[in-house]
Amino acid sequence: MRRYSRTPRIYSPRSYQNPFFGRRRKKIRRFSLKTKLLALAALLIAGALIWVLFFNAYFTINNVIVKGAELIDEHKIYSIIDAQLQKKRLFFLNQRNIFALSKRQVKNEIFQNFNVADLRVNKDLPRTLTVSFTEKTPAAVWSENDRYYYIDVDFTVLAEVESLALNAQQFIVLKNEIDQPLIRLSGLTKKVSLNKTYLLFCLALTQETKAGETAIDGIFLINEQEKTIRMHITDGPQVYFNVENDLKKQLEKLNILRTEKFSPNDLKKLNYIDLRFGDKIYYK
Repeated sequence: MRRYSRTPRIYSPRSYQNPFFGRRRKKIRRFSLKTKLLALAALLIAGALIWVLFFNAYFTINNVIVKGAELIDEHKIYSIIDAQLQKKRLFFLNQRNIFALSKRQVKNEIFQNFNVADLRVNKDLPRTLTVSFTEKTPAAVWSENDRYYYIDVDFTVLAEVESLALNAQQFIVLKNEIDQPLIRLSGLTKKVSLNKTYLLFCLALTQETKAGETAIDGIFLINEQEKTIRMHITDGPQVYFNVENDLKKQLEKLNILRTEKFSPNDLKKLNYIDLRFGDKIYYK
C-alpha cells in the first residue's frame, strides 16, 4: 500500500522583512537657490515684456492709412477701424495697442459693410495701421428705403453711397417701388433678392434710348410684383415696360407713338405711356 506525503503549509499573519534592507524612501526634489532666482528673473522679464508690448503707450495706434477707396467713402472705413479700436480683446487688452488689435475682426467689419477684393490689414510698427483693398466695379445703383447702394451685375451690394454723391451720368439707379425691402444678408455679403434680368433690361434700355436720342433721367422704378419697370422721359411722360416681354418690340411701339401719333410738344403733355400689354399702347 502506497503512502502519500504532503508538504506542510504554514499560515501566519506576520510579515517578514530582511533586516539588512531598509524601505525605500521617496526622494523630495529640492530646487537650489540659483534655480529659484533664475525662475524669478524669468517671470520678471516676461512680465516686463508683456507690459512693454501690450500696455506701453509707445505702441498705441495713432496713424491709420486707407488705400484703394475711390467710390467708397473712406471716412466710413475710418469709422469702422475707430470703433474696433474702442473694443477690448480677451476682456482686458486694449485694441488701440498695435499688438492687441485683431486684424480678423477689422476685416470682418469691413466685409459686412463693403464688398471689396484683396483686403489687407497691415501693422506697421510702432504705431501705424494700413488698410488696403481693391474696389469691385459697380454696374448700377440700387435704392430702397431712401438709401442707395452700389451693386454689381449679380445684384451683390458693394457699398452704401450717399444720395448727394451719386453721379446719374455714370450709373443708372434702380429703385424699389414696393415697401418690402429686397436686400438680404448672405453670410458676410448683402444681395438684392431680385432676378438680374431687371438690371440687364435697364442697362439695355439705357443704351437703346441713348442710340435713339431719347433723353431719360436714368432712374428706373422696379415693381417686382407686377414685373414692371418704369422710366421717365426728360420733360415728358412716364413709360411702363414689362420685363418679361421683348424690349425691342416695346421700344418700336414707343417710336411709332412718338413719330406718327404725337409731336414732341404734344408728347410732353402726356402723363404716362404703357407698353406692357402685347401690341396695344395705353397713354394718358
